[in-house]
Amino acid sequence: MRAAGRTGLRPENPRYRLSRLSATVFLALFLTGIAEGAAQYTRHSPVPERHVAGTNAITIHVLLAIAAAAAVISIQARRCRRPARRRHSPWAAPFSASALARLSRTIRFAHGLSLQNLARVMATVPLVLVLLYTPLRMGAQIAGGLDPNATVNAWGGPTYPGALLAHWLDGIAGSCIAAFLLSQLLLPAAAEDR
Repeated sequence: MRAAGRTGLRPENPRYRLSRLSATVFLALFLTGIAEGAAQYTRHSPVPERHVAGTNAITIHVLLAIAAAAAVISIQARRCRRPARRRHSPWAAPFSASALARLSRTIRFAHGLSLQNLARVMATVPLVLVLLYTPLRMGAQIAGGLDPNATVNAWGGPTYPGALLAHWLDGIAGSCIAAFLLSQLLLPAAAEDR
């Protein structure tokens, strides 16, 4: 275990400091998703749909969960073996102050307008959209999933907890992939350029 006094573990370190803007945006999107799901629920049909066998994709989600866990473990193990090469946590990309600064530098073309930097921005935008869509979709599942017709043939259905877990697993896996790709793609923070 590392000492709390080391630079990499101090809360003041911008690589690990939570971005209030990011946290506020993600919370607002999550709450908006809950409101959207509640609106969908109010329009649900009172006539129950029949369950169609084979629509729940539970096997796929078990395999996805195993693959996601294996990927996270292997990435973390690789990062632990190379402490000197560690710069940015791939999991902090959407939440840290450093990641927000890196995103801002990337979108502002801080390294100049070039074909490489334009391609970097074009690849960044869809990944950021995935990160922004995920809390909205996860929030919508909370209230919208209360409609039995929304879960009867959904992935993880026909139960509410199964459908909720399957959709959240999809969202978390997609967000982790997007966060990892962003951690590799974004320009370095200004302090790292020197």
